[in-house]
Amino acid sequence: MLSPPLSSHDLNLKLILYSLKMKEIFSILLGFLPWIVFGVISGPSLWRLNAAIILALALVLVMGYKQLAKGFILTWGSLLFFGVNLVMVVLLRNLWVINNLDILSHGTLAAIAWLSIFMGKPFVLQYARETVPPERQASPVFYRTCRTLAVIWGVVFLIATGMSVAKTYGWWAGGMGYQAVSLGLIGLGLWLNHWYPQYVRSRAKTCHNPDQPG
Repeated sequence: MLSPPLSSHDLNLKLILYSLKMKEIFSILLGFLPWIVFGVISGPSLWRLNAAIILALALVLVMGYKQLAKGFILTWGSLLFFGVNLVMVVLLRNLWVINNLDILSHGTLAAIAWLSIFMGKPFVLQYARETVPPERQASPVFYRTCRTLAVIWGVVFLIATGMSVAKTYGWWAGGMGYQAVSLGLIGLGLWLNHWYPQYVRSRAKTCHNPDQPG
């Protein structure tokens, strides 16, 4: 049987929910943008590395100032990382930091994710609270979903850190293939960040209405 056409109220509700999901994804993407730009621009030459650090730090300050004011863990971690590397790489040209910067960058992201989980404040929670209605935030499922998403990001960053170790110590040739896989991991994380909450809601509806198809 064909489903009845959506009423204007239902259609408006779906459009609102979709816009909220897109806003949450865009907000998280904004948090990762300095890291993405850093990964794309940084290269084998020191001037590219310096440019990547300076530009990433500028993006944190200019585009993430609202998140900094709200105490977002990812944004503050980004500010600390790129601020320290402005000193260690751009100003002091510390060779150990330069040679291990790929490991340090992915390791920092992993540390941010797992530290926020162990603190009981998964970093995804801060982005979700920006878009999820307050009445839904009171549900225990809301926190568990955010925690699971933070764990997913933590695993993604641990994999990326392992890749960085392999590249730094010559077990992986690196190049465009390495960069594509690194960016692909962030893309996978963003997709899971969009898909998993829908999966949780779909399961909840199925449990409440077992006779109805999901």
